[in-house]
Amino acid sequence: MKVRWVYHPHVVTIDGWQKVDEAARRMREGGFGSLPVMSGDDLMGIITEHDVVEAVAEGQSATASVFDYMTEAPKTIRADDDCLVAATQMLAIGCRHLPVVDAGKVIGMVSARDLLPLVTVTSEAVRVT
Repeated sequence: MKVRWVYHPHVVTIDGWQKVDEAARRMREGGFGSLPVMSGDDLMGIITEHDVVEAVAEGQSATASVFDYMTEAPKTIRADDDCLVAATQMLAIGCRHLPVVDAGKVIGMVSARDLLPLVTVTSEAVRVT
């Protein structure tokens, strides 16, 4: 199955100069686990729940910018890629969210939660169907 059938096309983004607490607010309001960090149409990074928790634990969520806690140049996936490619990439780099791109532009997000319904567990292996 292709990523295009499971990803979320509604993208809520954040500018890197905004504060981490604004990222947290947007994630909570939208029920998102991450946000693409944009500069205009360009993907600069991704900020995740884990990054927000780190900023809060350090007492920096109201003062630090998203740039201070984001992952720069995140891995991406194309809508026409197979879901197995997305799942394999997430496992390889230890992440739960990938920006979906088309012609270099972010068109959505896919998460591990989107891929879980496709997983078949057998006594021998885990397969993405």
